[in-house]
Amino acid sequence: MKKLFKIGGSLSKKTSLIIEISGLVFFILLWWLLTHPFNNLTIEFNAENGNGPYKFEWKGPDGFEKSIEVAEGRLKGISKGNYTVTLTDKGGEKVETSIDISNISKDTTVIFPKATLYSTENENKTFPLGIRIDVVTKSSIIDKAILPSPLAVLSSFKELHFENYLVKNAILSIKLNIYGYIEAIVLSLIIGFIIGLVPFFRSLWRRYIDAIRFVPLAAVTGLFIAWFGIYMEMKVQFLAFGIFVFLVPVVVQRIDEVDKVYLQTSYTLGATSWQTIRNVYWPSVTSRIIDDIRVLTAISWTYIIVAELVNTEEGGLGALIFKAQRSSRLDKVFAILLLIILIGFIQDLIFAWLDKKLYAFKYQTKNRR
Repeated sequence: MKKLFKIGGSLSKKTSLIIEISGLVFFILLWWLLTHPFNNLTIEFNAENGNGPYKFEWKGPDGFEKSIEVAEGRLKGISKGNYTVTLTDKGGEKVETSIDISNISKDTTVIFPKATLYSTENENKTFPLGIRIDVVTKSSIIDKAILPSPLAVLSSFKELHFENYLVKNAILSIKLNIYGYIEAIVLSLIIGFIIGLVPFFRSLWRRYIDAIRFVPLAAVTGLFIAWFGIYMEMKVQFLAFGIFVFLVPVVVQRIDEVDKVYLQTSYTLGATSWQTIRNVYWPSVTSRIIDDIRVLTAISWTYIIVAELVNTEEGGLGALIFKAQRSSRLDKVFAILLLIILIGFIQDLIFAWLDKKLYAFKYQTKNRR
């Protein structure tokens, strides 16, 4: 147990996996408990005016019948459906009404003749008999308008697939992001190497590149619309820019971190500048920066809604989220967010696989005797 909380310690892969799965199960269970409706459907009722004692006679679905001689009461554990109630007072006066009970809405019904509404003109009159009914529906700790249940989120995938073309929109967003990744990575490597290796360009551009990182990307959407229009090209350029402004300084930093021993060895062997770049700088920088790229390309998914809000008719997961929010379908919003997380997880696995294939030397271990 001490090993689990030891500062600076480490755990085996098996133990880490068990903890990770346990945490996920606990999170899902907590989510379900907070959003599950445990309360039964309840009808609260009371007599208004007339003379007691009173008698309520209830009839409902599945042969439900109940007679209660009270002035006010409560029916618990009832099922949804249409209920009728007849109220009789001491003088034999009767009033009858019905109410439809559902799992999804609260209802309040007040049965009075119009003459019973209070005013100074009728304050001394005797009001006729009436019934007040309040329906308490199933409720949860956190209202579904704030947090939908896990089952509601999962069930919304069916509607998203057949009615909102989820797969088609996901492919569009993935394609949009891949184009943005490729453009941003290529430009960042080229410009980063120029700034990092050529003193003139380092002095000329570096501070400006660093300053661009502080530009709020959501605020420059209008500029990209003016420059590239409202279609696919604009969205690709916007996402590429979001990665580019953060990746270029990282490339320059990785160039500065190249071990001087390798550079000195290269110079000692009489390598040209181009040979030094190709055989020292390039493998050293790219083998390190692939992890940075894996992290930074996730930025494009954070800005996917901003990009796809422009001309939502083109589709995409961002457009689907926007439309779901507009219609207050939080279950769909959560479902799409889970899909984006899944895509991001798969994307990380692909980057890890590429890292091992392209830079196998990083994972080689020396045999120690």
